[in-house]
Amino acid sequence: MIKKIITERITRTEERPFSKEDLQLLKSKRNKQFLILASGYLPFIAFGLYILFMGPQSLNTGRHDNIRPYMKMNIDDEQRNRFWTVAPYFLGFMFLILNIYFGKLYFQSLRPLLKDIKLNKKQLIFFKPEKTAMALFNKYYLTTPLYKYQQIQVNADDFNNISDHNDLCLEVGPNSVFVLRLLNGEKELSILNNSD
Repeated sequence: MIKKIITERITRTEERPFSKEDLQLLKSKRNKQFLILASGYLPFIAFGLYILFMGPQSLNTGRHDNIRPYMKMNIDDEQRNRFWTVAPYFLGFMFLILNIYFGKLYFQSLRPLLKDIKLNKKQLIFFKPEKTAMALFNKYYLTTPLYKYQQIQVNADDFNNISDHNDLCLEVGPNSVFVLRLLNGEKELSILNNSD
């Protein structure tokens, strides 16, 4: 298991149940991840099934240009036999590679979100803020105890209101480490670069 939290930067942690808003955020993220995986996986599967169902005729795409009209390829028994010898192995290999690749993506992105939703608990991580101001570029960062989001960009007003002596609270999903919100006391800070 990959280490997700830098424990040296944490002052304390708590667990609380998700609110309805938290569950909506996680379900929205889950749906986006599922759509990304499905839109990458399904076209490859459809292409492989098309080749298998069309058989050797799938090779007969022909050509169409201004000089020559649509030309069909004549498929004889030798080409048909070669196709049925090579195609199943090639498509089986591609199917195996696709399943490994998209399975890895599933276990890295979608499954942790599903676990968080099922667990119905969020983790509250309290930490001392480490501030980094890039005023010239109008960017303000807080260093967090998360490996995935080591720095979170916040707006200038929130950045200036953060005291070096008070703890900030980061609410995350325990498995996915999806950042739900960042709190300074009771005030929620605006996170600008939380694209995940």
